[in-house]
Amino acid sequence: MDLKKILKDIIENDSEKLIQYWIEMFSDEEKDDEYRYYDDFLGFFEECVEVNLDPNSDEADALVHFLKKIIEIKGEDKFFNFKDSVYTCYLKVPILKDLEEKGYFNFDLVSKVTLFFESLTSKIIVDILNQNREIQESAMDELEEREAPISEIWEGVIMISIVGTLDSNRVLKIIDKVLERLEKNNVENVIVDIGAIYDVNSEVSRQIIKLNNAVHFMGSKVYLTGITPSIAKSLTHLDINLGDVKTFSTTKKAMEFILGS
Repeated sequence: MDLKKILKDIIENDSEKLIQYWIEMFSDEEKDDEYRYYDDFLGFFEECVEVNLDPNSDEADALVHFLKKIIEIKGEDKFFNFKDSVYTCYLKVPILKDLEEKGYFNFDLVSKVTLFFESLTSKIIVDILNQNREIQESAMDELEEREAPISEIWEGVIMISIVGTLDSNRVLKIIDKVLERLEKNNVENVIVDIGAIYDVNSEVSRQIIKLNNAVHFMGSKVYLTGITPSIAKSLTHLDINLGDVKTFSTTKKAMEFILGS
């Protein structure tokens, strides 16, 4: 039994019947849109039939791309929770119904069609997961950049503003960014503003000393700014020693010191 010939015959001669089977699953308000969706789907599906429903073919990828457009239109929730299953899985229902009416409903044929549609669903899920991961990673990179932006505020002077919390993992990333900047540019002074750090404690002080040492090894100097009265009290209360790191209440005062030295 030639699956390709059977399916091509169904698509070419019964497309209207297949579409009518499909839209019966929807409300009257949805029928017009779903008519167009299924009509377009049959065009992509026919091309997949030409390559014997190869899930790794360019034709299958084109169908996946089309279905992802449907997701954008319908929304992920409606697509993946369609009648207690997945929208993609129901696309085969009119085809299988027509095969049954024509006496072609057998295990081999039905399993091949079903496996193809399941592969489409799997591809879509993997693509969405990868896309979401890339978006999340991009958002994290952007967040890190916003939380610790580096800018040149004077010739030979860069400033990094740290927002939020400062732990060992984060300070390593900041050190990498600063050292990369020092390597590429002629930077003698690094101003580190900590005025927006949530809690200045002994852990934060250790990380600041790490940053200071890394910059010092590159031949540059660190100046700590944003030292508010509350931060000064915390450092005093905890008996924290920042070593040779010079501290200032404002960036302006740090710049005055740098330019006057």
